[in-house]
Amino acid sequence: MKKHYQRYHYRRRNVTKLPVYKKALYIFKLSRQIVEYLRGDKSVLDLHRSKYMADQFSDKLVMASLGLAPKIAMAEATPDPNVKLESLSSIKRTTNALLHYCEKLEANHGHGKEFLSTLRKEVTKFGHLQNKWALSISNKN
Repeated sequence: MKKHYQRYHYRRRNVTKLPVYKKALYIFKLSRQIVEYLRGDKSVLDLHRSKYMADQFSDKLVMASLGLAPKIAMAEATPDPNVKLESLSSIKRTTNALLHYCEKLEANHGHGKEFLSTLRKEVTKFGHLQNKWALSISNKN
């Protein structure tokens, strides 16, 4: 028996030109540079294995910021509305988690607070961009 799949109509955009995608890449780059400044030249694996809370939050910050851009690309590229909505909600959760990690790192560090404050501002800007972009994605379906 042959399966019939529902066809979805969507317009493919170049995801790398989206402001929300560019901001996600910038957040990853910025978070990696801040963690490098705060924790030294430790690898992500060293941060992950560490027993220190500051190292663990640094690891979580970098890994969460790393996941933003692929989730945006997935939401933009998939024709399936369920996958799109799940990607959008995952991006929202990740954005909130990034803000939480920034707060935790600020509490653990005497130095570097101005850099973490800058990152938090950028994540907040990303949240606004993400909301606008999510509305445009939702309106397409």
